[in-house]
Amino acid sequence: MERTSVIAVVTATVLAAGSLTVAGPAAADVSLDLPRQAAPVAQENRGSIAYLTARYKISEDEALRRLALQKLAPALDAELAKKFPKTFAGSYLDQAGGGRLVVNSTDPAGMTAALAAAGDSAHVVAAKVKWSLAELTATEARLRRTVGDPHETTARKAEFAIDVPGNTVAVYQRAGMTAPSSARLSAAAADAAQARPAVADATLTAAVVAEAGRAEVRQLVAGAEKTGPVTMDAPVGPGCDTRQCGPPMRGGMRLNVRRSQAAPTGSSTGYLNPWYGQCTNGFNVSDNRGWNYIMTAGHCMVGSYKVGINRTYSAGTYTPVSYEVHNYENGCNGSDCGPTYPYDYSIQPYQVNDGYNWYDYWSGPYAKNQVVSWCWWTSSTWQGCVDGTFAIRGFYTYNSIAVGWVVCGTGSGDAGSDSGYTRNVNYVPGTRCGEVTGKDGGIRTNICTRPGDSGGPLFSEIDGMAYGILSTGHAGTGACPASPAGTEWSSYTPVSNIHSHVTTQLANTGEPALGFRIRTTP
Repeated sequence: MERTSVIAVVTATVLAAGSLTVAGPAAADVSLDLPRQAAPVAQENRGSIAYLTARYKISEDEALRRLALQKLAPALDAELAKKFPKTFAGSYLDQAGGGRLVVNSTDPAGMTAALAAAGDSAHVVAAKVKWSLAELTATEARLRRTVGDPHETTARKAEFAIDVPGNTVAVYQRAGMTAPSSARLSAAAADAAQARPAVADATLTAAVVAEAGRAEVRQLVAGAEKTGPVTMDAPVGPGCDTRQCGPPMRGGMRLNVRRSQAAPTGSSTGYLNPWYGQCTNGFNVSDNRGWNYIMTAGHCMVGSYKVGINRTYSAGTYTPVSYEVHNYENGCNGSDCGPTYPYDYSIQPYQVNDGYNWYDYWSGPYAKNQVVSWCWWTSSTWQGCVDGTFAIRGFYTYNSIAVGWVVCGTGSGDAGSDSGYTRNVNYVPGTRCGEVTGKDGGIRTNICTRPGDSGGPLFSEIDGMAYGILSTGHAGTGACPASPAGTEWSSYTPVSNIHSHVTTQLANTGEPALGFRIRTTP
């Protein structure tokens, strides 16, 4: 990527007696090495634009400006952390406040000139905070050591997140996260429920108090898992319906999970009984041996009807896709072990039957990683996305993802009402966009999802980057809210969480490191 060096001259200015003195860091030149970014194109960012214009009542041009600022933000953050390591405190996009990139600093005056030279200076602002990102990162590390950071999800007391807008380390208590009513909360109510636990854990409280104001205890809120019964609705429009796509395998495509080795019974179609469930592929994965895998939510692989190893199918329940390997996943394996968010995943190799590797079928004529973007167009409903596919070119680590970034998710949840299943009636499957609203160990968004979407990919249109896969969220029914958009919530397991968890899991069981990684498209 072509880069340019932006020079900002920061000088100490001494004014008349009684006036303000503003000093830069050693009165030195500050060079920000930022990439030359291609401006976002409307046709390639329709879902993101549709969300921003509907949510904030802005023009398409203003939406594109905000997306350009988001595209710049990761590189700008990296440069500011490098050039202002003692004062930089992270950044976030304030969409409600005019689409500003807010850069927190313990010495905002010291970086004002550098920010002015970074571009779109009218919308890049420095804000005064108490703690630097380096201080908060050290605080988080201490808390992990004090509280404990075990591999097993069920043994964890808390999840940790640096809350950049709040300039604090948020310690999310896991105890109390499974309240049945929490999944029915609106986005605003769920945010309020996270503010503090009803009954705070004494160990967490003591650890936070010892940090002298740099941290606070909050409540991790569990949503509804997004698996659903398999239905077989016909495609409802042109293009690649996520429930019926053929090769190549892409993120967003339907996975029908066979939870029993026995022959299915029940309805005459064989699709609607508890032997099967529906989920969605997140991203394509490979390892250091050259093997290929799919990735979906771990909770898709469990349930009261499970017998033996699960297998998945697509385009109905007849075309084999993948099979379950216990050490490559993290799903609840007991009746009362609770959600495994934000480490909810299952990485699965392709099935091999009679010597035939089904990857040869699902890879198509080329081996790339893409996600499906599919919209249902009608006179009354338009999701506003781009029909087609998006190439995945990399992924953001959990720590690098910022509040306010616009993201999109694809799911394959059905809208049918077969056999009396009515929860998803009027739901539009496919792709819809929203924004990152918070971080609680995982990624919280205001994207509407429904049963069947579990495991689906979270990605960005502007740069083809992967974020995570769907785990839980609001227990909504029917059509997604449109006026206003973004009033529900969904939580995603970060890709980087999956990488670190499965690597540790293999090491703990004595298996060789396989180097699982998201496949990328050159």
